[in-house]
Amino acid sequence: MKRIKKRKKGSVKRSSRKRFARGKRRKQGKLKKLSRKLLRGRKKRRGKKKGRPKKISDTHSMAPASLQIAEHDLLRLRLNNARVRESLTEGSRIIEWFYMIFKLNSEDFVWEMYRQILQREPDPAGFFMNKNNIDAGMPRAAVVASLIQSDEAASVLSRKPSGERNTAAYVLQSLLPSWELEFIHGIYMQLLYRLPDGASVKRDIDSIRLSVSRQALIAQLLLSEDMQRLLKNGLPAENPIISSRHSKQNIGIFLNFVVQVALDGEGIGRFIVRLTEGLLSLDKNYIIHIASTDINQREMEQTFDKLKVEFPERIHLYHSDSMEVINRIVPADTWIVPYAGMGLAQYLQKPYLVCLHDLVYLHLPELYAKDMEFFQYVHSVAEKITANAATVVFNSEFIRNHEGLTFLKLPVHKTEVVRFAAPYEEYTSIGVIAEHDFRSHYNLYGPYIAFPSVARLHKNHHRLIDAFHRYRLTESGRVSGLQLVFTDELGYRPNQPEIAEALNAIADPQIRASIRFVGRIPSIYVPSLYKYAEGVVVPTLFEGSCPFPILESLIMDTPVSFGRLAVVQEVVPDMSSFATFDPLDPLEMTNAIERLINNGKSVAPVQKAAFGSLLHRSWRNVAEEYSSIIDRLE
Repeated sequence: MKRIKKRKKGSVKRSSRKRFARGKRRKQGKLKKLSRKLLRGRKKRRGKKKGRPKKISDTHSMAPASLQIAEHDLLRLRLNNARVRESLTEGSRIIEWFYMIFKLNSEDFVWEMYRQILQREPDPAGFFMNKNNIDAGMPRAAVVASLIQSDEAASVLSRKPSGERNTAAYVLQSLLPSWELEFIHGIYMQLLYRLPDGASVKRDIDSIRLSVSRQALIAQLLLSEDMQRLLKNGLPAENPIISSRHSKQNIGIFLNFVVQVALDGEGIGRFIVRLTEGLLSLDKNYIIHIASTDINQREMEQTFDKLKVEFPERIHLYHSDSMEVINRIVPADTWIVPYAGMGLAQYLQKPYLVCLHDLVYLHLPELYAKDMEFFQYVHSVAEKITANAATVVFNSEFIRNHEGLTFLKLPVHKTEVVRFAAPYEEYTSIGVIAEHDFRSHYNLYGPYIAFPSVARLHKNHHRLIDAFHRYRLTESGRVSGLQLVFTDELGYRPNQPEIAEALNAIADPQIRASIRFVGRIPSIYVPSLYKYAEGVVVPTLFEGSCPFPILESLIMDTPVSFGRLAVVQEVVPDMSSFATFDPLDPLEMTNAIERLINNGKSVAPVQKAAFGSLLHRSWRNVAEEYSSIIDRLE
């Protein structure tokens, strides 16, 4: 391979060094050998002017900037690389690509590694420097580790996933921004073809928290003995999800959230506790194994403490930050993953069914635009989790059709619809607190309507505040003394600016004081909150199934008003007994509040009848349907 390069000042002339005769070199001058020989930086071409090479700014190359790759060599390298690119299958792990790339000759290796890490062809200086280093004995893994820690790589890897999909850069662009635990598990699987053990997870988390860069951790794995062993000896057979089960009696509940969560008062928390209780009530003698991360150990103990007391031999709790440990110590035959956004679920080694409640950002992209990067990450996780699942369970036909079949393109046979139920068993067990005690506890004297929900963007709190304000300004509203109760804190919510604006628009201090944010209330107070309310208003813009507050309110004989949502119309074809509204229209919502108050509690029996059998459905029924799905898994 020809190169054009100035000889350094003071270098020894070609004639004074040992070399092959030109004739002999021509005879033995096959292109590959010739390029190898001429690319060595130790030997110089004669007939060049003396002078210092031009200094280059590229931090990863110390080779002279005047180096050029001859045109015919450039064409050959590109042709070789096209064949390499075609041989690398999209969707493979990085180690699978590297195993093939590390077998290439030094020049093709360097060319492809620039594409893999920097998503570009190498510049001549970088190409010659890295090739020379490899030819001089530098380990190839060290070359890759140097590239991965370069400033240019940091810039490339900080982009959203882009470029050719069969590159390490494309994979790392998705992996680097993920949560610590998901990053650590993901990079071990990508580079070492295995899950990290507990000690490795702890060490790497400590390193990240001590400001060791994620690129540096990747470089450490590239240089590790495990990586070198794989590159030398070949890849092991992949450990597949084990479909054969010794029994169907041990059910795992996967709650390995990678951040700290508070399940009490959250829909996901109520769902999983009710489902667990339903499964334990069946006559199948299920043993429930609940797994969590270390950070959520105490939360799980508190969430399941009552069930643990009731079923001490049939419910067991485990915790670890390592999925290798979870797979090894939890004796589950089948897993239930209650949330499709838990990325660690993709590493479960027994069959699992995943519950996909909704992907709200797909339906309200404008509302979630500022957080779309996060939700794109959630979407990529959901794609992986649902693709590996034995079955994906939805709570409504609407979500199965839109999220499951349209967006995720799941096969129909892999999907099931299992509707929620009203919490009869739970509320019966909790009971109702004496009205005076409940009202004095929350200082809720006088009539009130409630919206029991965490404040999220699509929950539409600010429009309900606006509508309530408008109602209180009406003649009947002024004399009603009605209060509006939210079960969340006022500050630090994602829709805080909109809520603050709606509150600041209220000039009357009495009306402003009648809007109450009482915080998240413990489960023992929830039935009483519904029982003593004049009505419940559900203004949410979107839900994945019939909203919990509708069912919960009606079983406590309290009427409801709600926005016209497809998931509700799916189960209640006749809406005539309900004060419904367009959730985007505060005026309609105001009229609905007035109708709700005017009708009073006498309308509750009619509303309950409109729900038909759904309102009589129990969580035991829900558990029976999940049990049936588990039985059908092979």
